[in-house]
Amino acid sequence: MILGFNEDFVPAIMAGIKIHTIRAGQRWRVGEVAQFVIRAGQPDQYEFWPPLPIVSIQDIELTANEVRIDKRLLSPRELLALAQADGFALAADLFAFFAAQPLPFRGQLLHWTELRY
Repeated sequence: MILGFNEDFVPAIMAGIKIHTIRAGQRWRVGEVAQFVIRAGQPDQYEFWPPLPIVSIQDIELTANEVRIDKRLLSPRELLALAQADGFALAADLFAFFAAQPLPFRGQLLHWTELRY
């Protein structure tokens, strides 16, 4: 299944810094193989990383200043770790990225590594 990314995240994925991704909805299932794609659905679409299975999924909810994973509120330290593992320098950058979304944002945290929160 296609997992489209903003080109800004490619270096962090390739460096092993961005090790999961947040997606709206509930369409992903454990075991599905993610195709890491830039410009998904466009004529110049391309895969930039080998396909990987989604090894686990956690429910995520973001508000303007909080994140809950599987209904558990993350501590400030956990929030920073989540933001950095999702390709952001700071938690504020994560919140800014989702600021245009209707809040609370609810979706899935897709893992292709063994990390969990």
